[in-house]
Amino acid sequence: MKFSAERLIEVLVGVEQARERKAVEQRAEQDRRAGYVVTVSRGYASLGGAVAQALADRLGVGASDREILEAVARRAAVDVELVKRLDETVRHDGLKPWRTLFRSESLSERRFHDLLITVIMNISKSGGVIVGRGAHLILGPRRAFRVRIVGSLEQCAARVAESEQLEPDQARERVLTVDREREEFLQKFFGVHSMDSSLHDIVLNSDRFSVEQMVELTLGAMRMAGYEIV
Repeated sequence: MKFSAERLIEVLVGVEQARERKAVEQRAEQDRRAGYVVTVSRGYASLGGAVAQALADRLGVGASDREILEAVARRAAVDVELVKRLDETVRHDGLKPWRTLFRSESLSERRFHDLLITVIMNISKSGGVIVGRGAHLILGPRRAFRVRIVGSLEQCAARVAESEQLEPDQARERVLTVDREREEFLQKFFGVHSMDSSLHDIVLNSDRFSVEQMVELTLGAMRMAGYEIV
């Protein structure tokens, strides 16, 4: 079958128009996803990390956790492992990593705070789920949907005892220690209390809801807040 010159032009124009439509749709999808900025604050062993990852998967965006500290380290031109010790998630009882870190000349408190804000603001520009690090305070209600996941000491300690093979008393102390460190982190750098519910758009109790249910509840709340969730 032979094509006339006119028919060939029509086909080429059609192909180009289809390509342009696809590009427009892709840009629209990217813009929509960039509008998904969710912060997830969490108590230790409250399943907040699992909720954040599952929520990111549903929204089709990335989840940022320890990557934030690595980005801060790169910007500060210091050793990544050094900055990781600033993480409010403590692995050893009684350790105050950020207090120890700032005794060195590598990174001042003010510089860390400024870099943390820069990194989180940059992440928010392309959308994503941001875990901890005071992101809900840095971004606020106009730039992010703010979620907090909590759980009772008993349930969180039971999860820690199972996952880390600890005795019940040890697990309880681990939960209390990590939550205390996170509280001190927020008070040190932002002057707020972690349990101030007015700083979040929705607070979910992992004693009552599963990870899947908390994701659905969050998506439903986001829809009611005006987010377009497909």
